[in-house]
Amino acid sequence: MMPSNPPQPHEWTTARLAEEILRHNRLYFAEAAPEISDADFDGLVAELRKREPNHPVLRQVGAPSISGESDKVTHKRPMLSLEKCNTQDEFNAWLRGVCATLTGKANNLKSLAQEEVDAWAAASPLAWLVLTPKIDGLACAIHYDADGKLKLAATRGDGEVGENVTHSLRRVGGVPTELRDGLFWPHGELEVRGEVYLPLSAFQNVADQFANPRNLAAGVLKAKDNPAIAPDQLRFFAYDVLGPNLPSESEKLKFVSRLGFTPAPHVRIRPTQAHATFQQWVDRRANEDFEADGVVLKLDDATLAQRLGLTAHHPRNAIAWKFSAESGLTTLTDVEWSVARTGTITPVAIVEPVQLSGAAVTRATLHNLSNLRRLALKIGDCVELVRRGGVIPHVENTRGGGFALVEPPTECPSCGQPTRIDETLNKATGKTTELLVCTAPDQCIVARRRQVVHFCATLELDGFGEKVIDTLLGAGLLTDTADLYTLQVGDLQELPRMGKILAQKLVSEAARARVVDLTLFLRALGIETLGKHAATLLANRWTLEELRGKRAEEIAELHSLGDVSAQQIVAGLAKLAPLIDRLLTHVRLERHTAHVGEGPLVGQIVVFTGTLTRMKRSDAQARVVKLGGLAGDTVTAETTTLVVGSDEMAATTPSSKLKKARKLQQAGGTIEILGEDAFWTRLETT
Repeated sequence: MMPSNPPQPHEWTTARLAEEILRHNRLYFAEAAPEISDADFDGLVAELRKREPNHPVLRQVGAPSISGESDKVTHKRPMLSLEKCNTQDEFNAWLRGVCATLTGKANNLKSLAQEEVDAWAAASPLAWLVLTPKIDGLACAIHYDADGKLKLAATRGDGEVGENVTHSLRRVGGVPTELRDGLFWPHGELEVRGEVYLPLSAFQNVADQFANPRNLAAGVLKAKDNPAIAPDQLRFFAYDVLGPNLPSESEKLKFVSRLGFTPAPHVRIRPTQAHATFQQWVDRRANEDFEADGVVLKLDDATLAQRLGLTAHHPRNAIAWKFSAESGLTTLTDVEWSVARTGTITPVAIVEPVQLSGAAVTRATLHNLSNLRRLALKIGDCVELVRRGGVIPHVENTRGGGFALVEPPTECPSCGQPTRIDETLNKATGKTTELLVCTAPDQCIVARRRQVVHFCATLELDGFGEKVIDTLLGAGLLTDTADLYTLQVGDLQELPRMGKILAQKLVSEAARARVVDLTLFLRALGIETLGKHAATLLANRWTLEELRGKRAEEIAELHSLGDVSAQQIVAGLAKLAPLIDRLLTHVRLERHTAHVGEGPLVGQIVVFTGTLTRMKRSDAQARVVKLGGLAGDTVTAETTTLVVGSDEMAATTPSSKLKKARKLQQAGGTIEILGEDAFWTRLETT
């Protein structure tokens, strides 16, 4: 049943339509707090363009900075938006216009036969495209002085004026603070443009606190103090460079790679291959570690940008082909309250089935109490569900029509104990987030159940499925994870549907887990942000006893761990101290076993610099992980090996990574500096 809807945009006056576009434009670009999906915003723009193609609002891209005057940066060349298309026909219309201009038939488009367009697209030396994913992040411009040192970074803002984010961007992964020079640095000042984004793997750790990766990345980048997550968890894809007069977009991407940036993933294709390549990205997007809402197709010949010209809104040499919207409208039928293993009670929307990303969705997260109150949801509301990049569906906004306001429960839906509201400061936005929590999580059967399920799944204890754990909890044989090690065959086989064979298996599995790798043990505790990566870093550095005595400031100094993660780890270890003590009466911990990763690089953190000749950097990093090590992006005190490409070895001035590694060596550090060939040869002979 389709919900009843309030007045739709096509029913609005033109003045209201323009006003809404400006408002949503500002919410997205300046405040990082969008209220509608990209698809809905594009629909508003399309409606206004249909009514008044030359309306002044259509010329606006982005929104002005909301910071003070001193934080504003005027771009030397505007950072324009892109023309968009959603279908093959719309792409063909853009291509036809390009062909007409470049063949001298722009003034008489009707004289250009489709056969001519097809022939031009298949054979003309000008008809090559570079395709990159359209990263859903924050566009930024990074300026370097004549010595190759980072001097300024700014967001796109309204295209003309952006916001100064130099302080935060210096810490973003993939952004060198000093460019490589030597053989390819004769260009003086230089500007690199690209997209700052938060990898989905990092976002998953905080997905219950923030609406989407882009908003969080924007908040972290613009935060002056104490961002919600460490800026070094962000990443940067470079897609353009201003300064050197390079002949093609392909050469630009190669150039930024030599400078030390990670170029946006790209491929050079003919226009006739555009649709097939677009479909490949549709298929692969769920496997990528970043959000993308389409692909960008740009003419490879860089000189064509000037020949084709630009509008006030977009250049004519490029177009963004958007993916189909992963959003849909449905009816809210109920809200359930789910108890997490930490005792946090999360609202979950129950909706009429709706198709998203090829699957029927009936449940969607509402994240937290603050978000529920922001939406002011009522049962029966028409709600918009969004599913991005493999992240679980969530309620983006409501269009009203409901009849009963959703109120939070005053008692825990699991144990019946009173609930309370905890307030936490969202450091990315400066706003307070309200979380509903159970006041007695240690007594709460659901919270304890999820703790035990997580512990058993992490340690891969065979036989301890959810039904068995429910039975053990119900019988009083389990109160927490430490009780797994006290189970007796005689007690177990008395339980319904248990039997002696299953009872013996459970006791044997628990006995097998009396020697546990420290990395697995830390992950099994279920502390927020203490996933595989963080646990491996901590276990490589300290014993459990040492770790429990560390301050958050000391943990935050580890490679890729920030202040917020460190604080949550310290707080989690303190909260679970009684349980950890009980577990340690049954468990002996080991460090650096095969669970961390098998191979010659176990316990090592390897960083690459310079241009690699044997394989791409991403492939080299993947191989390091496969061999048991960690692949770092920056050189820190924890780095064990810096692998240097041959071009870097020949450079007259070392890169910032090589400089730091040598400085660490001079200070008595154990970091090793190896050439690429020496590094791989050593591994091949190990």
